Amino acid sequence: MTEAQAALASLVAAALGADPRIRSVWLSGSLGRDGGDAWSDVDLVAEVAEVDRAACLAEYRQGRPDMPPMVLAKTLYGRILAAITPDWERFDIHFVSPEELAELDGGALKPLRGDPSTRPRSHQAAQDDRARERVEAMVTESLRILGLLPVAVGRGEWLVAQQGDQLQRRLLIDLMVEENGIPPTARGGAKKLNPLLTAEQRQVLEALTPPAANREAVIAAAADQARLFLTRARPLADRLGATWPEAFELATRRHLQTTLAFSL
Repeated sequence: MTEAQAALASLVAAALGADPRIRSVWLSGSLGRDGGDAWSDVDLVAEVAEVDRAACLAEYRQGRPDMPPMVLAKTLYGRILAAITPDWERFDIHFVSPEELAELDGGALKPLRGDPSTRPRSHQAAQDDRARERVEAMVTESLRILGLLPVAVGRGEWLVAQQGDQLQRRLLIDLMVEENGIPPTARGGAKKLNPLLTAEQRQVLEALTPPAANREAVIAAAADQARLFLTRARPLADRLGATWPEAFELATRRHLQTTLAFSL
């Protein structure tokens, strides 16, 4: 941010911060993201109660003694004041409600006035939360499917065991995509998987072959996939801060050892 941009932001933020209707003021836009350049305009977010927004917008558009002079002041979308000063400095004020502020990316906001603890969470933090929840669910489901293997083996249900193998493979693929930090909304159609995986991941998956319909084959395939899944899942869970189902894993390992002499 240039000295001129900083001075402009400070002047506008001071005026907004002195207004009792304005709860907090934030630097946003490219400058709030530590991007931009000398040609960037100054974007500010002003938190205001919904009931006061229209009055604030109208008042600041008309001009105030504590605000920079404006040769152009436009209202955009019923919530943004876009202004240009006589020196052709540009600034925008986004008047947002507390609910709207909470939806913004906190990682792209810098506090200028008000309580900085009201900063909304960054979108990345929210994405990490959802990834953590997905990985926790995957690990639990993988262990649950694995623990049902003795049922299929005991009944001689080899087709069911093969279906379980496919479910485990799907979970393994999803886990690898999570390793790469790709959220579900960015994964595209079902027929595009290669772009989501690394060459190493594809090699590992392509080396796994569907088990034949017999006891030895389904147990061996389950063991291979389980070892691979758990080996990769634990570091990812640790990185995301996910809760690992220690008791469930231990119970499942004991169950498989007792029923199938299956050791992971």
